[in-house]
Amino acid sequence: MEPKDKPNVIELVKSAGVDVSDWANCNTYASRNPKYCYEWAFVEPNKVVVLNLWHHCMEEKIGGVIMRNINMREDAENIDEPSRAHRARMFDDAIKTALKDKLQVRVIVQVGKPPGTNDTVAKRSLDPVAWTITNYNWKTGQCSLTRGVREINRSRIEQENALNDLVDVPEGNNFPDRAKVVGQIIKRDNKVRAYVLKRAKGKCEYCSVEGFVTANGRFYVETHHIIALCDSGHDTVDNVIALCPQHHRQAHYGKDAESLEVQFVARLKDLNRR
Repeated sequence: MEPKDKPNVIELVKSAGVDVSDWANCNTYASRNPKYCYEWAFVEPNKVVVLNLWHHCMEEKIGGVIMRNINMREDAENIDEPSRAHRARMFDDAIKTALKDKLQVRVIVQVGKPPGTNDTVAKRSLDPVAWTITNYNWKTGQCSLTRGVREINRSRIEQENALNDLVDVPEGNNFPDRAKVVGQIIKRDNKVRAYVLKRAKGKCEYCSVEGFVTANGRFYVETHHIIALCDSGHDTVDNVIALCPQHHRQAHYGKDAESLEVQFVARLKDLNRR
């Protein structure tokens, strides 16, 4: 499996099934397009994910299976160079996409100087055998990749993640310490929130379920900025949606939060057309 030559990345990515037509949109050769050629992961939606892996980091197990344990999310936090940290995060995103959309995983095997130097690739090749994500911790980003195709038992992965989080019952503290917290908050326009709540009429604007009745007799729903203010989202009525507590928490912490964001935008557009 160790590569013997060094074809261009574009050739291998294309062979794996990724559309490389946009690579030509540059002022140099398509194979040298800096937007793509230095990336560590490539995604063709609804089809395939291609990952770059170093050969010397692979480990052969009994039966010839080669595994690769990685945590690109953790690596991104420890990398000082912004461009490399970005590539690590995109690698982690590609793994999550492969799991969510049940995509095939192909691996470009690389030989060269180890990561942390200048990552110079001396040789590379596309492994003819597809790989499988055999474990992924959604909370930490720890991932195991195994050479060879097998059915991914997603329920088992989720159960293992839950079990890994189990610990002995903590003693806690009857007299917890207090500490002052100093920070910044983004000021919100109360009129925007009031307008959205009036528009919702006590119902979740996503699922249309009425909120529970509060002490003052009103139906309880919560307001949510679809594009977060910390991500330069607007504090306007066309970026704020009223949600039931379930969907509000899901929008922040659910693994499908990104797809919900798209659905929220579409939902508000539909409401505004009425």
